[in-house]
Amino acid sequence: MEDSTNQLEAYFECEFDKLPPLSSHCCIYKVPENLRTINEAAYRPWVVSIGPFHCKDERLHRMKEQKLRYLQSFKKRGGNKNLGSYIKVIKEHEGVIRQYYAEHIEPSSDEFTEMVLLDSAFIIEVFSRNYFPQFVEENDRIFHRPGMVVEVSRDMQLIENQLPFFILEFLYDAAFESDSESARPSFLDITCRFFGLRRVARSEIKHFVDLLRSSHLPLSSRPKPESEQRLQFRITASDLHKAGVKFVPSSSRSLLDIEFTEGILKIPPLNLEDVTESFFRNLMVFEQCHYYFDSYIIDYIALLDFLINTPEDVEILVQKGIIKNWLANNEEVSSLFNSMFRQMKLADSNFYYLTLCEKLNKYYHSPWHQNCAMLKQKYFNHPWAVVAFISATVVLLLTIIQTITGVLSVVQSNNH
Repeated sequence: MEDSTNQLEAYFECEFDKLPPLSSHCCIYKVPENLRTINEAAYRPWVVSIGPFHCKDERLHRMKEQKLRYLQSFKKRGGNKNLGSYIKVIKEHEGVIRQYYAEHIEPSSDEFTEMVLLDSAFIIEVFSRNYFPQFVEENDRIFHRPGMVVEVSRDMQLIENQLPFFILEFLYDAAFESDSESARPSFLDITCRFFGLRRVARSEIKHFVDLLRSSHLPLSSRPKPESEQRLQFRITASDLHKAGVKFVPSSSRSLLDIEFTEGILKIPPLNLEDVTESFFRNLMVFEQCHYYFDSYIIDYIALLDFLINTPEDVEILVQKGIIKNWLANNEEVSSLFNSMFRQMKLADSNFYYLTLCEKLNKYYHSPWHQNCAMLKQKYFNHPWAVVAFISATVVLLLTIIQTITGVLSVVQSNNH
């Protein structure tokens, strides 16, 4: 009995020693299984693996040759420095790089270093050629193949397909340290240019998904709710439209800056394309895992999910210039938003749009606007109903005028 107890105790002590230390650097996550099953394709790379999570995917191995070609160009562009200098930089930071990943990383030290160097050189070359078109060679298989740049860009925006931003910046600076800093753009500059982002304020950038999230944060700080009520909002765009709310496209630079004043709901225009779902799903996963109590993208998608329930809701937003739909039809858009928020958890007590929803609730549920909505639904839900109402109104007015004229005639006759 005692031997068995000692053996079990020794086993657990051994397992404790194997546990990796918890790190504050951890910020690159595997997609939780409950979210992955909803749309696994949204989280899988199409053409290129970046980092350790998909490096064994055989579908992506054909990009290995292109990575080697870009590493060769990167070496030449850096003044033909010995690759050993870059390997040394990676080795020195290997422990910290591994800590960025939420899962245990299997590759050995040499395999891990090879992967980081190949993937980093690939990224730096793609960004450099995008920034300086003269760097693009005649037979470049990325920039001279239709759609390939879009697919590579999409893959670099996946939460499972990331390298720490700091190591990319280190290697970029190490390669071009002989250049005058004023003569060359920073790595952040060429990154923002590639993703089409406005220049973000310099802060600690964890990886590309973190950068994309930061660039879309609203200009205003998180407002304090006007009451202590939790989120209660089940009103669609059609409901608000019938109650008299006017939808207007906002000119704000931030996609998340939505405001409601004096019956006007201003929403920045949103382009819906084939890669839009993947883009938002990966940002939402990152927030769910890393910024749960400070989520903005999740809150934005939740608000659109509330507003969009049917194709009719989509049509209102399309007509008003708020949604620019490049998908198949309005049904696909409504299905997209109805599914995108499934299995997501909302910190509703800290919901970014809580005050906005309270204002919309108050407007919609006021007796005056409820009566307007009922009147529209009952009498103006068909063009012919509008014509009939106008005709009836005209007839009524003419009858009143005729009656008044008759009364005046009688009065004038009596006076004579």
